[in-house]
Amino acid sequence: MGVRFIQHPISNIQHPLLGFTASEHLVVSLYLDVDGSRFPRKGDYEAEFSFMLHEARRTASESLNLNKAQLEQLDVDLQAVSEFLSLEFRREGARGLVMFSCRAEELWRVVPLKVPVKNCLLVDWKPHLAQLAQTLSRHRRFCVLLASKETARLLEQFAGEITENSEIFDTVLKHHSQGGWEQAKLQRRHQLQVRNHLKKASDAALNFFQAKSLDALAVGIAEDLWPDLDKILHPYLKDCLAGRFNLDISADTNEIRNKVDAIETEIGAREQEALLASLGPELAAGRSYVGGLDDVLAALNERRVEILIVENGYSEPGRRCLACGTIEYGEESCPSCQEAMQPVGDIVEEAKELAVRQDSAIMEVPTGHPSMAQAGKIAAKLRY
Repeated sequence: MGVRFIQHPISNIQHPLLGFTASEHLVVSLYLDVDGSRFPRKGDYEAEFSFMLHEARRTASESLNLNKAQLEQLDVDLQAVSEFLSLEFRREGARGLVMFSCRAEELWRVVPLKVPVKNCLLVDWKPHLAQLAQTLSRHRRFCVLLASKETARLLEQFAGEITENSEIFDTVLKHHSQGGWEQAKLQRRHQLQVRNHLKKASDAALNFFQAKSLDALAVGIAEDLWPDLDKILHPYLKDCLAGRFNLDISADTNEIRNKVDAIETEIGAREQEALLASLGPELAAGRSYVGGLDDVLAALNERRVEILIVENGYSEPGRRCLACGTIEYGEESCPSCQEAMQPVGDIVEEAKELAVRQDSAIMEVPTGHPSMAQAGKIAAKLRY
C-alpha cells in the first residue's frame, strides 16, 4: 500500500458542531487527558481540570472583555462541566474526554475517546474543534482480518475502538500420515479446503470493507499461510493492504489493537516524512505549497488549503473578524468587510479552527525540520 494521506473531517463523521455558532453566548470546549496510565485516580485528572478551569475563566474575562451577564453565563457552563466530571463521568476505558457546553444555546456534547488528548480548556464564541479533528484524522478506519486454516475473524478498528464483526469457521481435512497415492490425494483435498476457507474469508472481508466504507486492511496470518491468501485476495483489498502480522487466531482484542496501532504509527511516520520531503522543493519552486504565517492565513481566507502543516508549539498573536470570519496576523481593520478586527491570543489556533471548518487536513510536525524552518514554522499544501 502506498502512502496515501487519509483524513476524516468532522463533517464526515457526522459531528453536529461543525456549523455551530453562538454570536451572543460563550462556548466552553474541554479536552481532558483521563488516561489511566498517567492518571490512575479520579482525583488526579480532576486536579488538572480544576487548574485549567480557573485559568480559563481569568483569561476569557480579560481577553474577551466579558460583561457581568456573560461571566454569569460562563460560570453556568463551567459549573455544569465540573459537576459532570465529578459526579457522572466514568472512564470505562476512555483515555481522552472532549466536552462542549453552551447551555444558553442548548449545546451539551460529551465525546469520550479511546485515544489520549492534550489538556486544554477554551472559552470562545464557537466550539474549538481542531484538536478533535486532528485526533480523529490521525486514525484510519481499519478492516482487520485474522485467518488460520479453519477460522477467520473480522474486526473494525478506529481511534482506539475495536469491534468484533464476525467469525468464520470451516472444517478442514487434517494432514494424513498415510503415504503413497492416498496421501497425495488427501493432501490435495486439504489444500483445496484451506483455499476455499481463505476465499470465503477474503470475500467476507471485501463485503465488510465496502459496506462500512473502511480505509485500510490489516491482516493477521501465519507466514506459511500468507502466500495462499495473497493469491486469492481481491485486488481492491490488496491495494488497501496497510500491513500484516503473525498473531494467534484466538488473540484478544488488546493484542490485535496493539498490532494494528503499530502499523498505523508506521504509516503516519511515512506520510509525515513524504510530506516534509516535498515541502522544501515545492516552496522553492513556488508551486503547490505556501509558507509563512501571512501567506498561509491568506490561503485559508480564500479556502484554498488542502493540508495545513504546523510545527509543534508554534503560536503567534493575531486578529480575527467576528463579522465575516477573516483571520489576519496584524491588520486592525478587516480587509474583507472593513469591520474592526478582534485581538486573539493565538492566531495559529484560529488557523487550525478555520481549516477544520473548510474540511482541510491538519498535520502537526516536530520542531527543527529544515523544511519547516524554511517555511517559517507554518505551511500549507494548496487545493489549487
